[in-house]
Amino acid sequence: MRLARREFLKTGMLTAVSAGLALSAARVTVAQKQTRGRVDTTIQRAVDLPLEVQKDPVFSFKADTFKPYVGGIFTAPNALGEKIELELISVKTFKATNELRYTKKVAPTESFSLTFKAAAELPPFTSIHRINHPALGQFDLFLTRRTSDSGDLLYEAVINHLL
Repeated sequence: MRLARREFLKTGMLTAVSAGLALSAARVTVAQKQTRGRVDTTIQRAVDLPLEVQKDPVFSFKADTFKPYVGGIFTAPNALGEKIELELISVKTFKATNELRYTKKVAPTESFSLTFKAAAELPPFTSIHRINHPALGQFDLFLTRRTSDSGDLLYEAVINHLL
């Protein structure tokens, strides 16, 4: 079956127009909007965070809070409730580099990590552990397990605060 040139062009044009309409309607059906102009990324810290979060001691901890306790002993319970000793071996502070390379505006943060050497393994069924220290009190930390090159059992916590 031969198709005349005029019919071919007419069919191709109708196909292109209907495909364009279908694609533009897809954005409306999935409720997507295009944002134009400036996007505001300001965060009002005291207003946006619940009161429970603001009362948590980790909310006010800084890297300088932990630096005097490097080499000190913290404790956390194991699965049986026995206290496991965690020695704080390092506090590392992170500074943002090239933060304006990818975005125009960046929310300022203070980030640091704590590395603990554990005497025994903490429970594997949870990642949030209740940490105790004589001077800092009791607080919860999200700890990830690692093993050092020398075979020591390490746990690391990363804390990132919006300023």
